[in-house]
Order: sequence, then structure tokens, then C-alpha cells
Amino acid sequence: MIKTYLKLPAGAIGKRLILRVLLFAVLLIVLSAGMIGWITHAFETRSMEQQFRAIEKNYLGVIEAALWVDDRDILGIVLESICRTPGIEYAAIDSKENLICKAGNPSVGNELERIYPILHRYNQKTYTLGELHVTGSAEHIRGKTVKAAMFIMLAQASIIILICALLLLLLYRIVIGRLLRISSYTASLSWESLDTTLVLDPTGGNPDEIDHLAEAINRMRENLHRAFARKNEIEEELKHHQNSLEMTVAQRTASLKTANERLQSEINERIKMEQEREGLIRDLEYALSEVKNLSGLLPICAHCKNIRDDKGFWQKVEKYIQDHSEAEFSHSICPECAKKLYPDLDIYKE
Repeated sequence: MIKTYLKLPAGAIGKRLILRVLLFAVLLIVLSAGMIGWITHAFETRSMEQQFRAIEKNYLGVIEAALWVDDRDILGIVLESICRTPGIEYAAIDSKENLICKAGNPSVGNELERIYPILHRYNQKTYTLGELHVTGSAEHIRGKTVKAAMFIMLAQASIIILICALLLLLLYRIVIGRLLRISSYTASLSWESLDTTLVLDPTGGNPDEIDHLAEAINRMRENLHRAFARKNEIEEELKHHQNSLEMTVAQRTASLKTANERLQSEINERIKMEQEREGLIRDLEYALSEVKNLSGLLPICAHCKNIRDDKGFWQKVEKYIQDHSEAEFSHSICPECAKKLYPDLDIYKE
């Protein structure tokens, strides 16, 4: 676990975070160094002013007395002592543009120069003996400013880098590492692993946003697990209903097939019967067309036995019956008539 927490983040968030933290640290270091350099420069400049005032206070009287008596040795000693003052690089005494004594070497373009008039009072008169030229070292101020800025820069860089490293480690411990754990868990989530709970390493405090995220993912996992379980139950029920429906359809299909076959058989029988009936009807119609019926009252003569037709003509009985029926006559003689007409002939013998 410690190696995991000490490992620097390798993801995009970690890289961007490290880059931005380092850029912010560099900017903060540069701004702090510039501010410290400006403060140091102002402080050293004020210190140089204090040195000038101390020189004016401590050495100007001695120079005045030595110059009054024209003691060049004392003047040289005093000027050497002034040049040994921190930040002072040149001191000289001149009188009416004539150099009397000097110590040190002035730098070119130095603006840190002070000129003090050397006055002597004698018998209530003031005599101008000359001028004291004191030049401060700008390079001394710059050197101290650069040294202070570099020291502060290195110190702040060390502190900021250490703080940033600690912040990054804490951020990886609290945020990035847990996010990577959540990412790995969600990437490997499947139906078989839905019963596995997402567990994050405790941070030792109250639940934070990432803990709430993990809790939400666990709730989602539980909901998905229930939804998939319900889906499987519904699929099983649908499969069972489908099988039942297929069996029912198969049974109904078989019943319908049997009924259809029976109905088709009945239809065929009925078609056959209908065909037979139609044939019988045709036969009957044909038979009827061949049959001529005699019906109604026939007017017949009481004497000659002729029959009157619909047109009012009288016809022999034989002729009328032949015309109105399929019957035909063959002439013969009955026994009574035979005895009466042909008594000699014994036609009908007992």
C-alpha cells in the first residue's frame, strides 16, 4: 500500500496537475525573488544612506581639524578608514578643484556619491577649506540584492517543491489513487462481478465527494444487479410462456388439422352427394321431360267416345291419348265384342 501511494500519478490528470503545480511554483518563486530583491535593494540603499550620515557625523570634524593644520597623514588615515566602511569604495578631499587627498577607486557611472563641504569657524568667521567626496558602491548593493534574492529563491524553491511534493502525494493518496481504483473497478464490471462491492481505502476522516461517488456506484451496481436478475426472471417466464404457447399452438394446429381433414372429408362427401343429387335431379328432369301426364276433366262423347281437345276439335280416344302421353295402342278385340261380332269364330277359348 505504501508503494502505491508513493508512486507518482501516471495518468493525464496527474501529469497536468504536476505541470500546473510546477508552473505555479516557478511563478511564485520568481515573484517572491523579485519582491525580496526589491526589498533588499531598498534596504541596502537606506543602509548606504545611514553610512553616509555616520561618515558625516563621525569623520567630518576630524577631517576639518586635520585640513586646517594641513596634516596630510591624518587625512589619509581618515579617508582609508572611510573606505573600509562597508559599501564605501572611494573618498577624496579637494579644495577649489585641487585634489588634496584620496583613498579607493571610484567606479564609472556610479550615482551613489555625496559631497560634504568642509567648513572651519575661527574668530566668528566661517572658512571653506574644501569638500569631502564620498562614493558608495552600487556593485555592493547589487551583490547583496542578488545574494538575498538567490538565497530566498533557493529557500522558497526548496520549501515550495517540498510542499508541492507532499501535496501531490496527499492528492494521489486522497483523490487520484481512489479515482484510479474506481476506474479500474468500473472497467472490470460485468454481470458476474455485479455482486462485488466497490471498497475504497479509508482516508481517516468524514466521507468526502469520492466516497459519495463510490456509494453512488455501489447503489447503481445493486440496481443493475436487481434489474439483471429481474430481466433473467422475465426471460425465463417468457421462455416458459413461449414453450407453453408453442405446445398450445402445436396442439391447436393438430386439432385444426384434424378438424380440417374431417371437414374436408365432409365437404368431399357433401360434394359427392351434391354431385349425386344433381345427377339424380338431371335424371329426374330428363325423366319428367319424357313423361306426359293427362289430368283434369276430359270432355268425351257419350255415344262415340271421342274426346274434345283444348282447341275444340273432337278426336278419337286413341289419337288424343297418343298425343298427350307416351302410350301407344295396339288394336285387339275383347271377348264380349268377339262373341258379338264374330260369333262363328271361337277366338277366346276357355
